[in-house]
Amino acid sequence: MTAGTPTLTEAAAAADASDIVPGPTGAEVTGRSFAAARWVALASVGNVVLSFGVFLVLARLIAPAEFGMVAIAAVFIDILQIVARCGLPDAVVQRADLDEDFAATAFWVMLGTGVLCTVALAASAGPIAWIFDLPELRPVLSALSLCFVITAAGAIHEARLQRSFGFRKLALRALGANLVGGAVALGMAYAGYGVWSLVVQRLVAATATTLLTWVASRWMPARRLDPAAARAQIAFGSRVFCSYLLLVLSIRSQEVIAAYFLSAADIGYLRLAWRCIDLVSQVAVIPLTTVGLTTYARLQDRPDELASAFRTFTVASCFVAVPAFFGMAAVAPTLIPFLFGDQWHEAAPVLRILALLAPEFVATSMLWMIFTALGRNGTALRLAGAQFGLGAVAAVVTAPLGLVALVAGHVARAYLFTPVIVSAAGQVVPVSNRRLVRALLPVTACSAAMTVLVLLIQDPIHAVLGDRIGLFAAVGIGILAYAGLAQVFMADTVRSALGFFLRRTA
Repeated sequence: MTAGTPTLTEAAAAADASDIVPGPTGAEVTGRSFAAARWVALASVGNVVLSFGVFLVLARLIAPAEFGMVAIAAVFIDILQIVARCGLPDAVVQRADLDEDFAATAFWVMLGTGVLCTVALAASAGPIAWIFDLPELRPVLSALSLCFVITAAGAIHEARLQRSFGFRKLALRALGANLVGGAVALGMAYAGYGVWSLVVQRLVAATATTLLTWVASRWMPARRLDPAAARAQIAFGSRVFCSYLLLVLSIRSQEVIAAYFLSAADIGYLRLAWRCIDLVSQVAVIPLTTVGLTTYARLQDRPDELASAFRTFTVASCFVAVPAFFGMAAVAPTLIPFLFGDQWHEAAPVLRILALLAPEFVATSMLWMIFTALGRNGTALRLAGAQFGLGAVAAVVTAPLGLVALVAGHVARAYLFTPVIVSAAGQVVPVSNRRLVRALLPVTACSAAMTVLVLLIQDPIHAVLGDRIGLFAAVGIGILAYAGLAQVFMADTVRSALGFFLRRTA
């Protein structure tokens, strides 16, 4: 859902935009989007390997309670980060014709809101720490508040790159920033800095991201502010950022509520489970959602082609994501201790439940961009508000029953509300719940059959081979089983998905 960045020069920006705006067909735009998505996927694979390796080491050096404390702080950072963005990067991406005054105004407005958010969170750190009865949380929040200014300085540059399909540069930037942040975090963790290694990792990664974005874009914003442009941006962005804010709150509020009813260690288990979900989504979901807004914006006057692009993106993403989520759930009790250590075993049932979100997670990730691309921000805001309200009620009701009940309530709420989102999107583009279920049913059924097989065979395999070798054997059998089922029951999907993901990048 993040927006993009700059070009090399103003002339280069115009040249990049001219390549795609005049009127390419839906198939051409979708094809270019997949080419861009492959760059994002390439970087995501590198980032997954890198960040996962760093996380594996940190999980053995840092206690669950310390992870939980940073997770609590991250809730406030992620929420205020959306406020700081004000939807302005999305306004830059969505705008059909981008001029210098509009872009420069967006930059200075964003930088100002970043400063305000930094000051606001630093001032609120004490009361927040008092509410959660965690005095150690105050300095953590104060330090992490600097993220707002750092990311605001590069967000419009990123938006300019994204609107011109400069995803190769963005991909390399993300990989470099994570490499620097991970190296610093490991060094500090080995030196015994505990929770501060996680704090500094985020600050260093944010700083590296902004600096590398500047290098990739080479765009210097003009020192002027256009009041008319600012009003247009705020009018567009206010609903966008409110919608994004509510979407993040619908997920992250469960951590805040859990922090009130449960322990910091429970928050650590919940964050680790979500981190495993994020690792899969970085490869299978994020690459296509990253280019989704740009693609849908180019097709906003062609609803049939936009709907076709949505279905293509969703099926291609589900082809990889759903079996990965389901398979991870099947082996979670062995996988979690093997990767992170025995102290994290209580995260396994949490991960199993969250993995059930797979089809819904992919579909809604692709859906929300449609509203922004078509300027239906009021609809998105109402839907996000309803989703947040239902999620908060579910969390308050289930959190006193324990962490597993909290997560189960979140999954139930997601599946109950998603049909409403699809129906709302169907008012502006030809998508429907029936068509979506029909498109995703083969992938989900094959993935579920593979999961049942792994659940049936893994105990006998572990009894013969032991937990470690048995884990690898179960995973291998699951991959082979899914590949065979997919080839038999959805051969066309296999060919089209592999064609998109393996086609040479232009």
